[in-house]
Amino acid sequence: MRRLISMLAAGVLAAGTLFATAGVASAGAAAARKAPCTPDGTAHITITKSGVNYHVGTPNTTFNGATVRLRQKFNSTDLWTGCFTSDGNIVLFNRGLAMTSRSFSPGANVTVETAPAGGGFLSQQWIFDSTLGTFQNAKTGLFLRARNSCCFFGQTVTTGNTPTDWTIN
Repeated sequence: MRRLISMLAAGVLAAGTLFATAGVASAGAAAARKAPCTPDGTAHITITKSGVNYHVGTPNTTFNGATVRLRQKFNSTDLWTGCFTSDGNIVLFNRGLAMTSRSFSPGANVTVETAPAGGGFLSQQWIFDSTLGTFQNAKTGLFLRARNSCCFFGQTVTTGNTPTDWTIN
């Protein structure tokens, strides 16, 4: 969890917009107080298959409801900013929109949507397990994952019962 916080918060802390408390060790713990987030990201969420890096991102022209997908390059489409909720969950923002999963059925697309001021809806909150490198949706209990047919650029990101191990760069 400390690694995720340092990667996601590095740029945001410099801007004075995120104030995480010390001692964050486990997912779901009361880790940080609510803080506003900015749309400028500092972290990449990546999976590597057969030596190729696939970055979690959004379409070039992002809009409310756009699907989260695997991207090829490091650019603004795959930069994420983390905002921590009062119970330690993370809301991940890309260009002002929060990563969202509302479906309780595995295999549904993950999207980005507008979040309320002061934090995300439960469907926009993710529990990060720093030991495994996994994200679990706080509302649905499903994990953020690459599809079973992984991977190709532009492929949509989904949720499921088994997690994908992500790397935070």
